[in-house]
Amino acid sequence: MTNRVGKVCALLCAAAAFFPALAQAQSGVFRVYAGLAPTSYRITLNIPGAFNATAKSNYAAANLGATWVSPRGVYVDVSGQKSLNAKHDLWDSIGAGQQKFSRDSYTLTGGYIHVLSGGVSISGFGGYTYGKTIFDAPPGFAQSKDIFESKGIFVGAGAGVPALRGQLSGSLAVAGMKGNQKDDAGFDIKADTTFGFSLGGAYTYKLSEALGVTADLRYQQYKYDFGTQIPGYKVTEKMTSLGVRLGYQF
Repeated sequence: MTNRVGKVCALLCAAAAFFPALAQAQSGVFRVYAGLAPTSYRITLNIPGAFNATAKSNYAAANLGATWVSPRGVYVDVSGQKSLNAKHDLWDSIGAGQQKFSRDSYTLTGGYIHVLSGGVSISGFGGYTYGKTIFDAPPGFAQSKDIFESKGIFVGAGAGVPALRGQLSGSLAVAGMKGNQKDDAGFDIKADTTFGFSLGGAYTYKLSEALGVTADLRYQQYKYDFGTQIPGYKVTEKMTSLGVRLGYQF
């Protein structure tokens, strides 16, 4: 496809997940964690009256990160996520079959935890996130891949309560993002600053004083407006993940 609408049909984008790992209520610790999260990704591309399509990808994402909490409850978290052996289905409708999909994201979070009586904790946080997603195109297209890079800042709040011999926690975050969609054939457009949000809940159980396991559920949604580049063009993406990770506290 050589015209601009064809390029937009090839558009596939993703934003980085900005939901941070909620630091433990106990202060003065350093923790590393790793895990896997089955993830469902869905993106809708829309130019009113001209084009509308939805692409999906279901994959496992590997997560790796580290959290440091000061004796006063100030914490810093650094994390990364990478998709494993993923494919997307945008081109199924034209009989091209599924193509390779990859997504990497990196997040830096800073925040403060306040511990209340009975082990209840509340926290506020903010930070910066960057993500890069690559969607391969079928053979014979002008481009071999579509690329979306996103970056932005986020703020949020969370809380945790002791329950079921472990800790239940939840959080909400909102973000202001910018996106850049391009391909390797010269197409390049930038989105306006875009609003997004993330909701999540988790349960953590300590296997020992140092080792713990966490199961978490996350939902993210982002809306991008490319109207200054292509009139009326908007993108909505949604991500849901249910993951498990092991953490080790020093």
